[in-house]
Amino acid sequence: MYKKILVPLDASATAQTAAEHAIAMARACKAALRFITVVDLNGLVGGVPSVVEVVNNDARLTLDDWMNQASQWGLDVSTAIVETNPKTPRVADAIVTEATRWGAELIVVGSHGRSGARHLMLGSVAEGVARLSRVPVLIVHPGEVPVA
Repeated sequence: MYKKILVPLDASATAQTAAEHAIAMARACKAALRFITVVDLNGLVGGVPSVVEVVNNDARLTLDDWMNQASQWGLDVSTAIVETNPKTPRVADAIVTEATRWGAELIVVGSHGRSGARHLMLGSVAEGVARLSRVPVLIVHPGEVPVA
């Protein structure tokens, strides 16, 4: 069974569903959880320090909330804020790099489930993670109920 589960989060409903699934799986497997948020510096206006600080603070609040929820179940949980950089320029790259660094055995990621033109224009972080990862990736869609 999985002993280390990585969960990339943002403020979306899909991320919330992924976190709920990951908590249920961690409880069932007695696995450690690591919630991360990727701050995409490429998407921030010139990486202005005050903007980066605000984004990091928002990320910390989201991570702390999920860490508290997982801790209520007695789970071994940690968090990290990861930033894109020249070596990991895309969000999916940063997620997979952190999963490798931490030794994750599973990545649980939310997906909006877009298709067609919207998918082509926006791409899919979940799809990128699944393509790049050397460990299994569970892609969760909004509204899916965790089994546990």
